[in-house]
Amino acid sequence: MTPRPVEHPRLPRGADWAALGDLALLDAPRLEPVILSRSLTPQALAERLAALEAAVREGAVLVGGFISRGETEAAKRLARLPGLRLIRLLPYPIALCHPGPGALRRIEEGHTLILSGFASGDGRLTRAACVQVNRWTLALCGRQPDTPAPSEPAPALREPPPAADDDPGAIFL
Repeated sequence: MTPRPVEHPRLPRGADWAALGDLALLDAPRLEPVILSRSLTPQALAERLAALEAAVREGAVLVGGFISRGETEAAKRLARLPGLRLIRLLPYPIALCHPGPGALRRIEEGHTLILSGFASGDGRLTRAACVQVNRWTLALCGRQPDTPAPSEPAPALREPPPAADDDPGAIFL
């Protein structure tokens, strides 16, 4: 599966978007953002996860970067839900994305769309990229105006992600 440049009315302006998967997920009537702060209390996290599970049962497409520890844990929990559809926004160029077998299967079945608005970069995770992914997530879900892509790279927070394997959370990689 080869990433391709894409345009869609819902994609925030000012970025060079590329995708793996079915753009029809962007046309879903309800896109639900998944942004889980590290500062959430366990109770607040449990409440948000319950709300996300309910949204999936109601047919919403989940949208997010699935980057933070809370988002990663949510990914593992949500991966088991029947009917899960999601859009993952990468914090690095899509050329650096190497989906594992589980993710490839979900992409081919039309359940997962992987997007990146970053045309260049070395894949190291930066705070600026994470903040931008959250802004794009909210914009895609109609929660705030879109914002332009960052113009300068920021210091890396961690190294590029490893290749995904076939565990339940790997559908997000």
